[in-house]
Amino acid sequence: MTKTALQTCGSIVAMAAACLAVPAMAQDKPADATAADSAATTASENPLDQIVVTAAPGDRTKLRSSISVTGLSQDTIQNFTPHSEAEVLRLIPGIQTSGTAGPGGNANIGVRGIPVSTGGSEYVQLQEDGLPTVLFGDIQFGNNDYWIRFDNNVERVEAVRGGSASTFASQGPGAVINYISKTGTTEGGEVALSSGINYREQRLDFDYGGHLSDTIRFHVGGFVKDGSGPDHIPFNAERGYQIKANVTKELPDNRGYLRLNFKRLDDREPTNTSQPSLGTQNGNTITGFSNLGNLDPRKYSSANIYNQNFQILNANGGFETVPNEGIHPKATAVGGEFHYEFGDHFSVTDSARYTTQEGAFANHFTSEGITASAIGQTIPNAFGTASDPAAVGVRTIGSFVYAAGPNQGKVYTSPYFSNSALVYVRMRDTGSVVNNFVADAKFGDASGVKVDLKAGVFYMRQNISMDWRINNYTQALEANSQNAPLDIFSGPNGTGTQLAANGLTGYNNQWGGCCGGRQYDLTYTDTAPFANLDAQFGGFDFDASIRYDSVKAAGVTYAPTAAGTATVTDALGTATIPTLQTSTTVNERLNYTKHYVSWSLGALYAVDNDTSVFVRASKGGRFNADRLTYSGNFNADGSLNQHGDAVSLNFLTQQEVGLKRRGRLGGASYNVELTYFRSQLMENNYDFTLLSRNPPQNPNISNRYHSSGVEFTYNVNYGGFHLNGFATYTNPKLLNLGTTPQSTPKFAYLVSPSYDAGFAAIGVSVNGQSSIWTDNANTVKLGSSVFVNGFVSVRPYPGVELGLNVNNLFNRIGYPGGANVQQRLSPTSVILDSSAVYGRTLQGSVRYRF
Repeated sequence: MTKTALQTCGSIVAMAAACLAVPAMAQDKPADATAADSAATTASENPLDQIVVTAAPGDRTKLRSSISVTGLSQDTIQNFTPHSEAEVLRLIPGIQTSGTAGPGGNANIGVRGIPVSTGGSEYVQLQEDGLPTVLFGDIQFGNNDYWIRFDNNVERVEAVRGGSASTFASQGPGAVINYISKTGTTEGGEVALSSGINYREQRLDFDYGGHLSDTIRFHVGGFVKDGSGPDHIPFNAERGYQIKANVTKELPDNRGYLRLNFKRLDDREPTNTSQPSLGTQNGNTITGFSNLGNLDPRKYSSANIYNQNFQILNANGGFETVPNEGIHPKATAVGGEFHYEFGDHFSVTDSARYTTQEGAFANHFTSEGITASAIGQTIPNAFGTASDPAAVGVRTIGSFVYAAGPNQGKVYTSPYFSNSALVYVRMRDTGSVVNNFVADAKFGDASGVKVDLKAGVFYMRQNISMDWRINNYTQALEANSQNAPLDIFSGPNGTGTQLAANGLTGYNNQWGGCCGGRQYDLTYTDTAPFANLDAQFGGFDFDASIRYDSVKAAGVTYAPTAAGTATVTDALGTATIPTLQTSTTVNERLNYTKHYVSWSLGALYAVDNDTSVFVRASKGGRFNADRLTYSGNFNADGSLNQHGDAVSLNFLTQQEVGLKRRGRLGGASYNVELTYFRSQLMENNYDFTLLSRNPPQNPNISNRYHSSGVEFTYNVNYGGFHLNGFATYTNPKLLNLGTTPQSTPKFAYLVSPSYDAGFAAIGVSVNGQSSIWTDNANTVKLGSSVFVNGFVSVRPYPGVELGLNVNNLFNRIGYPGGANVQQRLSPTSVILDSSAVYGRTLQGSVRYRF
């Protein structure tokens, strides 16, 4: 065990043994950490009564919080039957996600018109019980949604957009989304078995919680999953489990609590980076989608029986066979929470967690080419890559030949083929240590004036150690899951020199040769003291908060510059193909620290017991981490050079005005929230994938964004009838180009009515959005889209529930997160590619609650 691990375990033991807090905390919690848990249950008809525990002081209801916050209950999310964490997030107003990258993660998550320029979750932080899953949401091949899973352990998901996200959390100024766990406040549990009806997937969920004594309670739960998924992948692409547990000791005289928690995640899931279709274009708008030959984007996966395993050239220079395992995170976390009240006026709260994380990202990206057009071109020009090791000389494509399958040895003549990256990345270490502390002092007088001062320190050390192996791979595009690899020959009809073997045209040479053999070991340490001052008198509430982040970067990257060749033999013969290898030469040293200040100001007025209005302004910093490597941003001593200093930080400023109202109308109760928001961002970043374009593009990004809009959320309950949803209007602008940012809808909405008669329940959810541009230049846009989900449940016996859920009820083809035009076949027909919505999926379940 490392010294740091011992220190962390020592910190947790110290909390348990001596009730002493070690510095750090990004948020506070109520005296009983799960007062919010019970509030979520008892206030189902009054969501504005819920205590906000995410990126907030921790003792305010939604009605009396001057922030935009949404809570999603366990039942609400279950009824929606999300196939991924991104689909959970699509239920939150103001959050933009690709939504369809698959259950493994890898979604791009934007907020309130601020798009994702490079990938991942740049301005949105995902948390479990108030602690980040990873420090940076856009770690390359380690995004924050890799490491979190929604299951029965979750009491609710709470999301704060804008506002206090700048000062109550680090590296997430746009939004903080928190998965809040059950902690045994409610005695009982559940066992649920669900199965795909028109696809192969089985999942067992379980959880149980309760009291071991008058002062000790616990909760334990998790899931086990197995199957091939909605893409009908012809092997067990889904295979994994999660176990979470916690034990809470309530301290004497209701002074507080002590909690220990544990998590183990080992979940292999496919990821959908490319699902092609034909698009019909009218003017500058894609008005409809259809299958690309026999490829159905609602079912297509690049993973198939021919690349279930594939070969890489590893960092030691040896060949290695690896599984095509999609996204496979492995995480083990132990932690603790401690809250103690010294009296009526002073309390401390501390959380700590030590996490070991590793895993793999394996995927074959699909990039569509026209077979006839590629004949006669040279490699790599035919594939749109920018560079290729010159050791093998010029290679001209004469023909494609099936390298495997029933047509092995025959010439390939189908109209389309794929040539793109076959990726295997080892996430050798993305573990972290996080420790949070806050002290709270409260004062008041007989006149009703209350002052609350909170101060604390957040500390997190994040490791990022990766090993990239990215080959160039060619395969057929004929069927959803039976696409064989293609070998290339220099002559017609499979004659001449063989230029590929097993579909491989090179090892580590994809994406322009910039990245195929990357290897690096980096550590980022963020120490952030913060303070919040809140004053209440009458119906007024004023708060001001400030955060000072100090982020230190350290480590090395190694240069992928050793070029050579490899001789590879398959069933068709022998090919000499190019290689790029990781050298032992240090490419960059990182040794620098950046300091920056974030702030937030808010005011709220409670018009009466059921109505409040608020205003807020904030400015939050965001540190650019591993995406700055391999980009010429560092001096020899590890410090930032002039360009690196300019792109190392981004600041998001935001303003909000909001109204919250609850009430009754006739026999119905309702809650509504209306918020006007504005956001401004000057973003500097680095996107290495732009180097792989033909011709190469400048990878340095410098964009000015402005966004404004309105969020409207509502909840209506009338007996057994419930209506929930939201509508958002956003006017995003990319100022330096005078265009609308790509993949960002101006209008999005969710309408979700349901009726619960006790013995049975039924409901639907309608999720729609307006058209979105496919590129920042605004040359082509996708038309508006609407997707419908539904559920029916029957309770034939107390505690037993039979359920049927359907996603994408009308089996529509769509790309709600945007798509790229890969090929233009005619003025009215294009080939599109991105993560598409799954086709209609039916899932049956049986639950027993006890």
